[in-house]
Amino acid sequence: MEVKIVDEKKLRAENSDRISNLPDSLLIEILSWLDAWEAVQTCILSKRWRSLWTFVPYLYFDFDDFGDDTECFNNFVSSFLRLRDDATNVCTFTLKYSVPDDAEISGLINLWILYALNHKVKNLEVDLFGKRCGCLTDCLFTCASLKYLHLNCYYEIQPNIVCLPKLRFLSLYGVFMPNVSIEKIISGCPSLKTLSMHRCFIATMNGISFQTIKSLTIEKCDFYSRYDLPNFDISAPCLKYIKFVKGWGPSVTFKDMSKLTQAMLIMTMNSENDTDCHFLSGMLGVETLAIGSIHLKELLTGELKNCRQLQKLKSILLGVCCMHCDFGTCAMLLKYCPNLEHLCLMHSVKFCRVDHSGEVTLENLEEIEGSSCRNLKSIEIVWYQSHHSVQQLQQLLLHWTKKIHGVQIKSSEIMFESLLRP
Repeated sequence: MEVKIVDEKKLRAENSDRISNLPDSLLIEILSWLDAWEAVQTCILSKRWRSLWTFVPYLYFDFDDFGDDTECFNNFVSSFLRLRDDATNVCTFTLKYSVPDDAEISGLINLWILYALNHKVKNLEVDLFGKRCGCLTDCLFTCASLKYLHLNCYYEIQPNIVCLPKLRFLSLYGVFMPNVSIEKIISGCPSLKTLSMHRCFIATMNGISFQTIKSLTIEKCDFYSRYDLPNFDISAPCLKYIKFVKGWGPSVTFKDMSKLTQAMLIMTMNSENDTDCHFLSGMLGVETLAIGSIHLKELLTGELKNCRQLQKLKSILLGVCCMHCDFGTCAMLLKYCPNLEHLCLMHSVKFCRVDHSGEVTLENLEEIEGSSCRNLKSIEIVWYQSHHSVQQLQQLLLHWTKKIHGVQIKSSEIMFESLLRP
């Protein structure tokens, strides 16, 4: 019988904690993928892990981890930041907090934000869910290290000085910008490339100029003119993409968007004020265009009066209530798109203002006959609530495209609200 001699030292080495033997830099990288609450709990694993969490540069604080215990969450965040290694900078700071309506914690939140700013934070994300409105610290707008800033909170922004030399991405949701704060922010961010504003209250003078912005999203923001002017201008000479969902406010005119290639424009208000938006003359170089409005006929009729041909437009999506109301104007628009390749019509009788209990007659059939879209390759009809006007539209398009070789026509059903979703 052969007897094997076991090397106990080798056996212990093979069964040891291999993860703990990894270098500190790699372990800290692993901890960076955890929430702050989870990262702290690793300190009980062994002496090797006791202080590693204090060097993590990615900080993620989520109120949901604490249920509804506001006091426990506040104490944890404050203690975490106090015990953290003070020489380690912060790369990303994320705060998600459902603020109770009766809580007065603006000062505490600003202290947490100030900690991140003092430790050269690059990416800052603050989501404060609640109805209370406070004021964010002015230091937030003079941080030399900040590259990415996301604020989702019903807080007021009114900085005295804005100096964010490295900021490239700015996302604002629900913030209040009285006086001329938006102009200050834009002028104080010379490297800003992407700007996204959702449901913000914005005071302007007579317009906003986005000199460096390449991607712009404005969704349901309330614009207010300090001098009660009936309109304001949006200018963006470097802009390549825009998504504009009109909220409350004066008439809007798009100007100086010569580099724009993609645009989505949605007018969701059930009001004739939807037509107070002038855009085509400012984006003659656009290649992909999506337009949705309950008042599309009135909107386009006004736009096409002084419009030149959209020579570069290759793809267009039109969100229409019904063909009975809007198709004549849609057909007229096609005359201005000689190089169009893809056409999509989103159709919904639900939002139509005309009684369709009787027979539907498609108006202005002759308009489409004169259209010169000889490069057209595909047409898609997307509808919500099937209606016999959809079949009539298909027949009309088949008749029209006989003169254009190789055009594919398809249809599908989808929720029209997806076009209007914020």
